[in-house]
Amino acid sequence: MKSLSRNVVLFSGNMSSKVRMFLFILTLVLFVLAAGAPMCTGSVGG
Repeated sequence: MKSLSRNVVLFSGNMSSKVRMFLFILTLVLFVLAAGAPMCTGSVGG
């Protein structure tokens, strides 16, 4: 049971870093798209 809980903690820690990296990249992409087309309807900047 102890090793199972340790593996869950390690797995969730690994996944959280990947999720943070994915959100960071997604934020950068949305920022670049909004800066490139600020007058586009439905974009982040419009």
